[in-house]
Amino acid sequence: MAELDIARHLTQWGLRRFTDEDSYYAWQRQSLAGERLRLLQQAAEARRDGEDADQVFYDLAASPDILPVLYSQRYDYYDVVALAIADALAGVQCVLDVGCGVGILTTWYATRFPDVTFVGIDRSLKSIEVARQFAQSHQLENVSFHHCEIPQHDIPGTFDTIVCTQALFQSESDPGLPSRSWTTFERDRDARQQQNVEERTGIGPRLDSLLKVLEASGRFVLFEKAVHPGRRVLFQRALEARGCVPVAEPQLLTYSELGEPVEDGPLYVVRRGPASLGAKFREDVRQSLQQGLYSCQGARAEFVYARLPKDDVRSEEVKMNLVGQDGRCETGRTGGGLGYVRLVIPGTFSGLLVGMAEVQSLMIELVRHALQHGQEAIEARLTRIWPEQASESAEQAPLYENHFPVAEQVWQKLPVRVVLRQQTDEEADGRQRHIEYGRCAGNFHYLYWANTFDQRQIVIMDQARSALLETYYSEAIGER
Repeated sequence: MAELDIARHLTQWGLRRFTDEDSYYAWQRQSLAGERLRLLQQAAEARRDGEDADQVFYDLAASPDILPVLYSQRYDYYDVVALAIADALAGVQCVLDVGCGVGILTTWYATRFPDVTFVGIDRSLKSIEVARQFAQSHQLENVSFHHCEIPQHDIPGTFDTIVCTQALFQSESDPGLPSRSWTTFERDRDARQQQNVEERTGIGPRLDSLLKVLEASGRFVLFEKAVHPGRRVLFQRALEARGCVPVAEPQLLTYSELGEPVEDGPLYVVRRGPASLGAKFREDVRQSLQQGLYSCQGARAEFVYARLPKDDVRSEEVKMNLVGQDGRCETGRTGGGLGYVRLVIPGTFSGLLVGMAEVQSLMIELVRHALQHGQEAIEARLTRIWPEQASESAEQAPLYENHFPVAEQVWQKLPVRVVLRQQTDEEADGRQRHIEYGRCAGNFHYLYWANTFDQRQIVIMDQARSALLETYYSEAIGER
């Protein structure tokens, strides 16, 4: 029922769902005159110049012709976030929605909970005017909207619940707190550094302003762009310092943005008081085994497979629920402490998975699970394992590549690792960047990159193409 409600609500706002970029941007060009589209693009590019430019962008976004076009990009975001936050609003009485924008979510909350009072605030006056018009035209008497910028303005009233979705961080790109060094994901407990970054990002002053109007027994429902560990740890420590503890385990939410999956959040429900049993803020960096897998298909898969030194090779026929189509699955070990799984469906598909040898069983299970369904399900599952790839030539494809934190584990476990060249740069504020070029067992050469904002990258090539990695290394450290 709630799912139907939110879909109907988004339609009332003129929003449309798109599952790919091509169809969306074709509709965007049809819906907006050329001059209006250029104005929107200029305002979007100027947002990085500061809060004033950001407000100009959202004022423009509230225009009747631009609003449905722009916000349709976030259709699935509204769909997922609305339902998740609604679950946290059971039993509340008076809710403040901070950074409500044009009121798309606020008016849905008001529709969904007619006995609850909602107040939306935003610094964009144009957005507030649109929100008021929608509420009036749909006879929503339990919601009001106010032009208010925090912490500069006083917030009207007090509330037992404050909802804030992506409005506390001043910048979407600020990386937050750096780690202690490039060799670890841990952060020091430095009160001065915490305060400085809170002020730089704006979250400290904004949280202080909101706490003044939150009842003593009230709750925050917070959904910020804090997937990155530096932002997440900063945000959680800011909440802890103000006596806020999680009511439940923070949850990441996943939605689609023009067909691309986005992991966002986490969604926090917090209150002031002693820590509740079983719920706590975590500062570890999430690492999943599947993030350690490197996949390629078609010509790239065949190119990489031909260059992998192979050991302990096993091959088996695999039956699929497709008439007249069987495939062959091959597993084996290769250099650099890596293993691989190759799937070939004659005339139809060729794919290769490469990962740490210890997760080879996971690779095998992923492939087998994908092949235990009907044709449409098999195609969908194969696409998830082997998504579409960039159009670069197969000859440029590495034997292995990873841009997740798990790349550090791969680097640490490279057998017989020999460093040929390395450089660690450190800035005045302690931020570090380490770049390393070397070789390991299997006649493999590697390039490893790490910094104090949790970025880890490793690329592995065969010896015949090692000059490519050395060139990348030289360019990265600024050599010509």
